[in-house]
Amino acid sequence: MKKILSLSVFIVLMTLTAWGDEVTFDFSTEAGLQSMGITAPAQSNGVNLTDVGTITIDGVSLTAVNGSTETRVWNSQGSYTLRIYVGGSITFAVESGSIVGVTINAANTSNFDLLANVGNYSVSGGVGTWDGSTSSVTFSHTTTKNAQIASIVVTTSDEAPTDDPNGEDPNPVDPNITKLDSLANLESLDDGTEFQFTSEVYVQYQWGDYLWLMQLDEEYYAYAAMVYGDVGRTYQVGAVIPSGWTGVKTTYKGLVEITDPTHFKNATGLVDDMFTEPFDMTGYMSYIESDHYENMRVKLNGISLSEIDDSGNFTITSNEEDEDGNPVTVTMVGYNKFGIEYPTVDPAERYNIDGMVTIYNNNYQIYPISIEEAPGTRLWKVTYEGLEGNMKIADSLYVALPMIDGQILVTDNALEILVDTYAEWGYTWYQDWYPTWIALDCGDDTELYNDICQMQVLAPNTVKGEVVDVATNPRIILSSTPTGITDPNFESLHLYSYNISQDKIMALGNELAQVTGWYKLIGGEPYLCSSQDSVQVRLDFSINPELQSSLVEGARYDMTSVFKINEPWERASASYAPKRSHKPEPRKAMSELRSKVAYTDADYYTNYTICPVNASVTTGIDDLTTKQVTKMRYINMMGVMSDNPFPGMNIVITEFTDGSIITTKEVR
Repeated sequence: MKKILSLSVFIVLMTLTAWGDEVTFDFSTEAGLQSMGITAPAQSNGVNLTDVGTITIDGVSLTAVNGSTETRVWNSQGSYTLRIYVGGSITFAVESGSIVGVTINAANTSNFDLLANVGNYSVSGGVGTWDGSTSSVTFSHTTTKNAQIASIVVTTSDEAPTDDPNGEDPNPVDPNITKLDSLANLESLDDGTEFQFTSEVYVQYQWGDYLWLMQLDEEYYAYAAMVYGDVGRTYQVGAVIPSGWTGVKTTYKGLVEITDPTHFKNATGLVDDMFTEPFDMTGYMSYIESDHYENMRVKLNGISLSEIDDSGNFTITSNEEDEDGNPVTVTMVGYNKFGIEYPTVDPAERYNIDGMVTIYNNNYQIYPISIEEAPGTRLWKVTYEGLEGNMKIADSLYVALPMIDGQILVTDNALEILVDTYAEWGYTWYQDWYPTWIALDCGDDTELYNDICQMQVLAPNTVKGEVVDVATNPRIILSSTPTGITDPNFESLHLYSYNISQDKIMALGNELAQVTGWYKLIGGEPYLCSSQDSVQVRLDFSINPELQSSLVEGARYDMTSVFKINEPWERASASYAPKRSHKPEPRKAMSELRSKVAYTDADYYTNYTICPVNASVTTGIDDLTTKQVTKMRYINMMGVMSDNPFPGMNIVITEFTDGSIITTKEVR
């Protein structure tokens, strides 16, 4: 659609040049300025057009009015532009014939929001296009900052003008017509009632013969309406339409609308951008019908989408909560009214929709203005908030370990996270964290498994699939092949360390970590135990079956292992359950909430299975008679353990060959 629109604009411009004379006002070059009698200003200086006076080229005159700052030509590092500030304007006029077209080329599109006092003016990209038939036309700038213009081309005709901005209305409004001052009262009119609107409104959106209007009352409550028919003007979003226009109240297939529009005038200004933002109904789609949001522009983020059918219909699905906090699924039908480019639907994707709400056959629908893929979900949110279902992961994921049953262990490898749960309220912060782990499940797709095993880092938003088992050993059943990052900067994996004799194990399911303990056979089954056997955790050698034969019973080992949780953790009371607004905390605090029983209870460890990947002996060698240091570990003030010291305060754990341990503090 963008290509067609650009082509249509080009055809219009070609048509304009075919039947009129063109006059160019070039503000971007020294030669162009000289043709207007303007000396190019020095660096970081300007020439005020009001000081220059009237500029005339080939019978077309240009005059300027100052705004908050003088309307001027400005030199910014050798780049010349015409700048019109808030309240400023420029007027083009001819003494004979008429102006039938104006093309305004922007130097900067960020504030390119001019208004014309007569005719039709619209903007596409950095080009403003005006058409009409007048002896003079004024372009004003009403919003913040300044409009920056590179050049303006004025097209003239020998024919007399048909639009006179100062003339009388050739078709005046009947003074006895019904008067209406609020869109809130539109529905109460009888169908077929012709009325004149006596207040200002502004534009939410315009497409062809459809014009959506908005009105705010003194308390900023919003009321909307849709005009169907040719209003004779093209408006930009936020344009203020003055009072005096007329229409007929009509109800069509359940939707109240305005038909037979007349006497629409050029916009008199623009409302603030905050009023043109669509209503954010994310998580509240169920309220659209109950609270009567028809004819309003809304946005819905993170919704699911069904494939569009041959008629242009589709379905959007939103997972929400009811008033009691229970999960509910809400659906709404959409129709591709505006013929937008439609994305390829992926069940693992979430989409953001911006569109107009309407009613058709008494059912609420949405006409999308845009549909875009939503950003993925951060991995820490998946595991912390217990999210399940189809989704994609926003983080870069580091490929850590091929496992069994077509699964591959990956991690975000993050030691801090950006907490953006309340970003829309302006609150974000960085927080110390522990790496989050999840398994990618390739099922029986050997080719997919092998492809991922060859990758080191998976690109953000390319890991897609169904998230399951987040309460035990979280994994993603992949729906497509992720994309690997070319030439990745592969960081060392950050592994947490546990000493089974001293530490409280807080590992989450599918976490890869270092664990230290004594290898023993109990009842013929392998266990990793504390020094006095008070803690016993079952070992599973399925990841590395050959490892068990190399282990010596009674020896103390450091094992790189994958932790598995056998059953979902239970909580001591409902008051500890995370709420929707719960502020995320470091994983240590989170794990304390997930205790099945008190961690001091021996049964706590029966809910773990340790799957060793490799092992190395740390003590238990009989011929060592001299006490020597075997290992040093460092813990920072957040409780993160490492084999290397952290900047700042460290708790240093020094282990010796006789099993003794010394704990000290030091600052690095």
